[in-house]
Amino acid sequence: MTSHPAPRWTCKDNPATMTVPVLGKIEGCTHPESAELLSDGEHFVFGNCAMTVGIPAYRDGKGLVYLENEAFISKARISADKVVSLIERTLISNLTATLGCDILRKGTDMFPRGSVFMAAGGNPIIRRGDTELAHQADRRRSQAIAFDPIKGEVLGCIPLWDDSAIGRKFNGLDQPNGLAINAAGDVFVGDIPNGNPKTVLPAPTPSAVYHIPNAALDALARGDDGGAQKVQRVLAPGFVNGLTVSISDGECWMVSCSSHDPDEGGLYRLTEAEFEAGELPEASVKGIGIIDGVGFTKRGSVVLSNPRTAQVHLFLPDGDHRLLEGEGAVLGRNPADINICYPACLNGEPALLVPDVCVGRDDERSTVTLLDLTGL
Repeated sequence: MTSHPAPRWTCKDNPATMTVPVLGKIEGCTHPESAELLSDGEHFVFGNCAMTVGIPAYRDGKGLVYLENEAFISKARISADKVVSLIERTLISNLTATLGCDILRKGTDMFPRGSVFMAAGGNPIIRRGDTELAHQADRRRSQAIAFDPIKGEVLGCIPLWDDSAIGRKFNGLDQPNGLAINAAGDVFVGDIPNGNPKTVLPAPTPSAVYHIPNAALDALARGDDGGAQKVQRVLAPGFVNGLTVSISDGECWMVSCSSHDPDEGGLYRLTEAEFEAGELPEASVKGIGIIDGVGFTKRGSVVLSNPRTAQVHLFLPDGDHRLLEGEGAVLGRNPADINICYPACLNGEPALLVPDVCVGRDDERSTVTLLDLTGL
């Protein structure tokens, strides 16, 4: 159990801008929400979540809706000479609402080391051309899908729908969004309950982060209720969005993302103590607004994305608050679930994957940018 207090950072009203080099950019994506570097330090994958707006049945056309079976996963590469390129646009297809992802670094019998887990299948869902939302009981299949990023094969999933082991213990997840995995192979999944067709509140399910131990993954994939007895959760009243495991302390961190959030955009460390209590700790930073993604570098820099303001916030190890920009390049309209990574070509220095989910744009108008964070 973590004994030392969580660090704290303070937002500036007008933070200065820090400009960093752009290693490259993947064009022509379809609403990429999250990206992650593979264990080889060279390839990365990202989910194209395929969404739309303007559906009258969902909040009078003002909210985001996912297109059923139109999401897909792409694979790209950052080469030894720092060239970023798309390797396979459609590595895996026929998915729905592909959101947060991470790499499994401790394998199980069913899921080998290096497998990728990705949150998928959450509300709200519609078929292209329909005017009504998909009926939850018939077609919603929230899950953490697992796949082999080399072969492009789905290996199975951790079911998160109503009639699953986790659903029977707690409830089915409405919209599994953030996902992170620690060095022990434990999976953390956040549920942002955004499926109500008319209003944000009351939430259709409790907003929460679920801690799924590595030892329970295979049992849950088989539908064994015994596996769910090992799962714990922390309730997140301000709605949970992105999750990460900090390379600095090995703990799971989450960000909040709603207009009713009492911390107006907070960052929280979730240790064993929080999962035992089932409640959030005091926020380590407040007031960022609608936060989507979070990442930590080895030196202790913290990066947070706000898709509403199109800003990427940086807190340096000394606590200084900056805004991060790419040199000569726009990061995107809606920077989403960012991820810190360590490409082999940077020889131990960090980089930042920035998917632009690009709300309201047509298919193939989004980007994934890779920034060089050397020294941070």
